[in-house]
Amino acid sequence: MPDIRTHAANLYQKSLSEKKFFEIESSGQTAYLNMLLLTAARNRVFIETILRQFIRRPVPRKNIFAFYALLLGSTELLFMNTPPHAAINGWVEAVKKQCDKFLGGMVNAVLRRISENRSDLLQQPRRFFPAEFLKILRQDYTPEQIAAMEQACFSEPPLAVSVKEAPEIWAQKLNGQPLSNNTLTIPAAGPVPSLPGYKEGAWWVQDFAASLGVTALVPCPGQKILDLCAAPGGKTAQLLNARAAVTALDCSQERLQTLRQNLTRLQFPLPEIICADAREWLQSAPKESFDAVLLDAPCSATGIFRRHPEILAFKTLNDVRRQTELQQQILTAAAPVIKHGGTLIYCVCSIAKDEGEKQITRFLKAHPEFCISPLTEREINSFHDGRLSSLLTAEGFIRTLPSMLPEFGGVDSFFIARLQKA
Repeated sequence: MPDIRTHAANLYQKSLSEKKFFEIESSGQTAYLNMLLLTAARNRVFIETILRQFIRRPVPRKNIFAFYALLLGSTELLFMNTPPHAAINGWVEAVKKQCDKFLGGMVNAVLRRISENRSDLLQQPRRFFPAEFLKILRQDYTPEQIAAMEQACFSEPPLAVSVKEAPEIWAQKLNGQPLSNNTLTIPAAGPVPSLPGYKEGAWWVQDFAASLGVTALVPCPGQKILDLCAAPGGKTAQLLNARAAVTALDCSQERLQTLRQNLTRLQFPLPEIICADAREWLQSAPKESFDAVLLDAPCSATGIFRRHPEILAFKTLNDVRRQTELQQQILTAAAPVIKHGGTLIYCVCSIAKDEGEKQITRFLKAHPEFCISPLTEREINSFHDGRLSSLLTAEGFIRTLPSMLPEFGGVDSFFIARLQKA
């Protein structure tokens, strides 16, 4: 393995150039790499503002490694406990090897000035959202809502897991906090596979907001449910835990293999699993053959920036626009396979209302045989104490935002609608 700083900069560059989540290699340095890259992504807008104060000219594209070295080196100096001399010398040597001595000298000068002025620099205003991502938010949210989301995202969120049963007992074993819906939040959890109950299949990683789609469905034993876009299987596990008769469909064989592995670890019997394009498969599926359809639709994934701040660097309005047509096609194809009186759950991990509230409005206009089945707080809140009322809209949808439930470390942004076929 190359020097950790060279490796980190290469990972950062690859992730952003290929527009995907970080892929951290398994090694003894995994935890540090993960923390470094995510801390840099979480504070990128702020750090770039600081770098512009010390760099006269933009770093040439051909030497982009030096820019990422500056970004990650500044992260170590400002937000991590790395000794300044170790951070500076390590990044300077990495740039000299990857680029040249001249750029190494520039990186040395900039990082030293940041180290010397650290206290003053940390007093400057911090922004979380880059300009392009703000365009998505400003379509649907007020400046006050955006500011609240921004402040909620500077700290790393706790691990959230869904347990099969006995959440109070597992809260003690995992040193976690029970939320609702068998969800626990666990601060400072450490490596997931080493936690109690992981190997035994007692729980699986799943954000509370993501779990609410199945909660909204209220699955029953033996109920015939089509789980569309099912992989990697968190919602499938919830359905199987409720002993529903599940058909899990996804278009990715690789992701379905992950689903199989997850369900096997959890010791659930494998459901019927289909690898196919949902639109094509639904065209030939028997009409009115399912009691319910759970559609966790393909989306822009703009709602998970709290856990994956790296997406802020490349998600734009175009990503939202590209997904809305696909979502509409799958919704239309899914409608005929639902029995009369059956349920359609539509959910997306997108913060854009064009993929959520507005998408459902369009669907209902085109499909008068469906109507909204409003969700109530009592259905989604096992505590029955009023703390989850903020998640519900006036129409009876669920719309979660990162600034909600701060006492539990916040939640990802999800939209969930429950519709009934008349």
